[in-house]
Amino acid sequence: MKDIESLLKEAEGTKSLVDKITEEAMPFFEGCVQRVTEGRQLKPYVIWRILKNEYGCDVAETSVRKYFVNIARSNGE
Repeated sequence: MKDIESLLKEAEGTKSLVDKITEEAMPFFEGCVQRVTEGRQLKPYVIWRILKNEYGCDVAETSVRKYFVNIARSNGE
C-alpha cells in the first residue's frame, strides 16, 4: 500500500519557475526580469528558448510566459 503522506508531500512539492533556473542562467533570467520591470517588452518564447538551449534549464514555455505576463501586469502594462 502507498504511503499517502509521502504522496501528498510530493504533490505539494512542485518547483516554481525560479527554482528551475540554474545558477549559470540566473544572471540572464534576472536581466530579463529587470527589463520587463522597466517596461520593456520581451518575447517569452525567446526567453524560454535561450533558457532551454543555451543553459539547459528544464522549464515549460507556458511557465515562462505566465511568469513574465504577471510581472508586466503588476507593473501596470
